[in-house]
Amino acid sequence: MINRLTDIIKSHGDRGAVVSYSRIKDLRRNMLELKKGEFHTEWIDRMANHIISDDEKYIPPDINFEPQSIITIAMPNPKVLLEFRYKGISIPCILPPHYSNWHSKNEQALHYLQDYLSHHGYSVAMVITLPQKMLAVHTGLALYGRNNICYSPEFGSHMQIMTYISDFPCTEDVWLPLQRMEACDKCNACVTSCPTGVISYDHHIINSDKCITLVNEFPENYPDGFPEWINEKAHNSIIGCSICQDCCPCNAHNEMNTTAGVKFTEEETMEVLNNNNNTSYTDSFSAKLITLGMLPEYTKPLVLSRNLTALVNKMFS
Repeated sequence: MINRLTDIIKSHGDRGAVVSYSRIKDLRRNMLELKKGEFHTEWIDRMANHIISDDEKYIPPDINFEPQSIITIAMPNPKVLLEFRYKGISIPCILPPHYSNWHSKNEQALHYLQDYLSHHGYSVAMVITLPQKMLAVHTGLALYGRNNICYSPEFGSHMQIMTYISDFPCTEDVWLPLQRMEACDKCNACVTSCPTGVISYDHHIINSDKCITLVNEFPENYPDGFPEWINEKAHNSIIGCSICQDCCPCNAHNEMNTTAGVKFTEEETMEVLNNNNNTSYTDSFSAKLITLGMLPEYTKPLVLSRNLTALVNKMFS
């Protein structure tokens, strides 16, 4: 039945694996080890607290079944090219892999899982706070890159990883050690390309406190603007950062894997640039954002205003 389930996942263009719910204990050990590591940060604490808590915070409160299995799915999710207009000039902006269509992809996977499992008398629910990358590597769906991003053989790093729990029994599973791609052993492309030097040749965990991605996602942590250790030329995406993925040889097949996104008018660009007080967007601009399917926390006016301002300043500097 497990093989049939993974075949169904594959038939939808995704890749999947199933392990016993008892693997939660292994994930807890993994996260506790991270908390002891050299690059222990508040971000790691936030991820770890969900899995190591005794009250199982990661389980949705409204489920009516006893979890028996964990289903992990890797879904293709390429970069999206956006276009803003400023002073009559096109400002191209990249939305890195996995930021777009978040809910729609997860709901689609949940729907086809429910279709199959309910037919056999089982239930399934989405969980969003389990360590997705760890699960993908442990289950053989992906391997870590030196940049601590996951890569699958089919999708490279242009993917989204999601996890579901079910009362579908899984008495035997495959649980692999956490490991990195062999290609990383003799490659330091991401190390030399990272503009803030967070990727190390010697360590398998990045220094997330100095990662542009987290600074872009959480401007409230930097109320005085971008920290001085970020060069203004380093800004490259409307949210997150894609430099270490773009230079990676294991993404060579993804070089042209970019989908066309939304084009924003000059008026809409100014609406973003001038909105640094978290004022609500106009209906027309909000409608365009909805088509991208980004998580709400990444479309906050303060987030987009600050990040787009940095990209415009880079263009005109």
